[in-house]
Amino acid sequence: METPPVGTLEATHEPFERKVPRKLLGKDDFMSLMLTQIRHQDPLEPMDNTESIAQLAQFSSLEQMQNVATGVDNVLTAINSGNKAAALGMIGKYVEGFVLTEDESGNTAQENVTGKVRGVDFTTETPTIVVDTDGRQLRIPQHQIQGVGEKPAEPEEEVVEPVEGEEKLEN
Repeated sequence: METPPVGTLEATHEPFERKVPRKLLGKDDFMSLMLTQIRHQDPLEPMDNTESIAQLAQFSSLEQMQNVATGVDNVLTAINSGNKAAALGMIGKYVEGFVLTEDESGNTAQENVTGKVRGVDFTTETPTIVVDTDGRQLRIPQHQIQGVGEKPAEPEEEVVEPVEGEEKLEN
């Protein structure tokens, strides 16, 4: 077995692969970078005031955008919680709503339905209300519910207009 002479390099170069975790820089990282830059600046040629003001403005904008994003997340969480609570509050009550159906031709039709809520399904993005209507179990998205009540909706009384000379009749 031959050994290479001392002072020679073997050709065992493997490409360097830098593994950096994917992380977004936040306001703390930005502030740390700016402070490091200020600490290590040349005292004879300090950083330009315009440049440092621009960096501070960027820092302020970043912080405001993060605060807005947090606020929007909080609002969406509150809305979703409210929707879920409202959906659960419908159980055992009577609802009026509509379902969309499609015929063989591909035309969409709206069918108005009423019935008693038997449950709520949260497996979809929008809560789905399970309604028992005349023995059929329908699954209606919460945004398609138009009314909620303790009793079933009663059909409106039909008023027949009298012909001249006759009295008004109610059915």
